[in-house]
Amino acid sequence: MATGAPPFYDNLNGITGEIVQQIIRLMPGLDETHRKILSFMALSGHTDGGRASIEEIAAYIGFKPAAIRNRLKVLVSAGVAQHHMVAFERCRRPVSLYRLVLPELSRLSEGGAVLAAPVAKIPVLPESHEIHSLSHELFSAVLREETPFFVDNLFCTVLFSALPVSRKLIYDPFRVVVDWYGQDVPVTLRPLAEKPVCKADDLRFYIGLITYLSELVQTEGVPHAVTDGGAWTIKVSDVLNLMGLSTSGGNTKTALASFERLASTSVELAALPPQVMERYSFERAEQSFQALGNFGIYQKTAKVNKAAFITFTLPPTINDSLIKYGRDFFKLSPNALRYNEAYFLRIHLWAKRRLGQNLNSKTIDHRRAWKEISPGISFKEHIKRFNDVVVNFFDYVDDLRVEKVITQVQSNMLAIVQPTGVQGNHQVVNATINVFGYILRITDTHVHITRDIADPYVGIGKSSPVLLSHTGRDTALVVAE
Repeated sequence: MATGAPPFYDNLNGITGEIVQQIIRLMPGLDETHRKILSFMALSGHTDGGRASIEEIAAYIGFKPAAIRNRLKVLVSAGVAQHHMVAFERCRRPVSLYRLVLPELSRLSEGGAVLAAPVAKIPVLPESHEIHSLSHELFSAVLREETPFFVDNLFCTVLFSALPVSRKLIYDPFRVVVDWYGQDVPVTLRPLAEKPVCKADDLRFYIGLITYLSELVQTEGVPHAVTDGGAWTIKVSDVLNLMGLSTSGGNTKTALASFERLASTSVELAALPPQVMERYSFERAEQSFQALGNFGIYQKTAKVNKAAFITFTLPPTINDSLIKYGRDFFKLSPNALRYNEAYFLRIHLWAKRRLGQNLNSKTIDHRRAWKEISPGISFKEHIKRFNDVVVNFFDYVDDLRVEKVITQVQSNMLAIVQPTGVQGNHQVVNATINVFGYILRITDTHVHITRDIADPYVGIGKSSPVLLSHTGRDTALVVAE
């Protein structure tokens, strides 16, 4: 019997308060609110098939029911709760039911007490597979809103500019101040499980992963294990194929290393802008989250070939949007992802950020661009890297033509004009390039961004100026000055 209004919760598995305390001790990533929710569900949840409204939890915690529901989604992602759709006599459509469960043992931190056999429906891997537990920090504690915009907004306006561009692995906390809505936001990347923090280049593999999942959902649907609150299991080579990268050589190893760093990096925001706090109803200006949740990698060796798989969970908002809408958060051209140049991706995401969904053009001076693209390095280093991207972009486009990814490129596709002015003491290469949907006209003092309205990923038309081997469209990728 159900009491109150949906969504509901229960404790049909009979999880006791003592077991919840064991779970809490083995999951140091749980914050105080999530601990209270787990304890309340164990003590008050029906064990005989009855259901209670999450309004009871909300009244106990002192939050709105919507906030409790978002936190329950986090607990589902962490594997300590399950989400079900059940019938309710007062509603035509099924309603949500959250059920307390025992988590998968591999999700708990090492050295903890052993719980009973797990109830959560996590994909079962063959015993011959080697499973590496990369982090006991299991879930995102902040990406909990139902709207997926915050995820897109965060990655495209904050996170990409905070990631270090150094080739060296960083095992200490990495601190940087980023610009968000014109406000300085201190960001700390903190390594977990003795792993290095994620780097700028790792982001392209994460975007490639989300893009692949989006296409998978649209073509094949969502695996039952994921809809039941479990994990994704995919082949790394499928992500590489989407990104246009070879599955031989070192790309698989590079991708696995990137996923490891992403999964073991905690991102702390010290002061969210007021607009963000108001829009997404955050209680605190200080927030922390991880790029990926619980993450495992296993390898399977076959007689003929060797395939690497990854098993992972995602923050609830990303899963929800993939399941409900099949949405690709980033909408980047595969040619932008395959380019092995982290600074190029930063510039591409920066252009996306500056134009957003509504603007078609924007002009920014170089110092402002530096603060928004890479505040963690000096202005001099930024200009050097920016110039390198502009100069080397021709070679990349030429490689695409040779590999027949692009079948036709105009002969005057790129022109590097000798600087006619100086920004501070640092010369700026003058040119105009089309970085797959965003046309950048670079002068001595400013960068003028214009949207390529014909680009299929960021424009408004169906026929793109980019000629891909499977589309039959053609263009000039680079516009000469």
